[in-house]
Amino acid sequence: MAISSLTNVGLAGANNNAASSSSASQLAQNFDTFLTLLTTQLKNQDPTSPMESDKFTDQLSQFAQVEQGIQSNKNLEDLIAMQSQQRQLSALSYVGAEIEAVGDTNWLEEGGELKYKYNVSPEVPRLQLQIQDQEGKTIYSEELTDVSGLQSFTWDGKNNSGVAQGEGAYTLVVKPMAANGDTFKTDKGKPASVAIGIIGSVDSVDIDDRDIYLRIGDVSVPFSTLTNVKLGASGTDTTDGGNDSGSDVQDEAA
Repeated sequence: MAISSLTNVGLAGANNNAASSSSASQLAQNFDTFLTLLTTQLKNQDPTSPMESDKFTDQLSQFAQVEQGIQSNKNLEDLIAMQSQQRQLSALSYVGAEIEAVGDTNWLEEGGELKYKYNVSPEVPRLQLQIQDQEGKTIYSEELTDVSGLQSFTWDGKNNSGVAQGEGAYTLVVKPMAANGDTFKTDKGKPASVAIGIIGSVDSVDIDDRDIYLRIGDVSVPFSTLTNVKLGASGTDTTDGGNDSGSDVQDEAA
């Protein structure tokens, strides 16, 4: 199992530190210029009317405050960078884990099967499940009746003719239907709300400065969409954000 994009770990911290170093360098240049001007002014001042010391003392104090602010920012940036690196590196432990996440596209391996969860609200008399390939073509469909609440669906990787499909990304489409086969509408004329989740094993981790992505085959799953994790090594269930298995799928459809 591959682990990718590790070269980006800490890149944001490096950029922030570079910005702080640039600000500090600019402040040092300005301070040197200020001292040069101040020294020149002191050398050429009128002895009978010397410059008031409180003015340049205030300016020196302002420079000191700015310098302290830049240093504080640098320390905060270092702390944030360390926390980000720890979070990114901890994501590597998800390789090999079984995850559940909000999303409708999963990755089929040769001869494998795909697992989904879905929830439709309000309860509908009928619904149609479709599996579409990467080109949006429906290769499998079935109709169900009296479906309510959180449901699980496993597709065996074959089309309606029983022919096994090739490796690739496949999307689950859930279409709520009325009893007569038309598209379902509520009493207020609105369509039913549908939430879909995927279940799969993490093959690799992509890390950049904005987010962490767990990959199931070539399907990229944002870390923030996880609803449940079962770590491969310990078999321990963990849940992102305190949600139990499939709860985000339930909440989206509610």
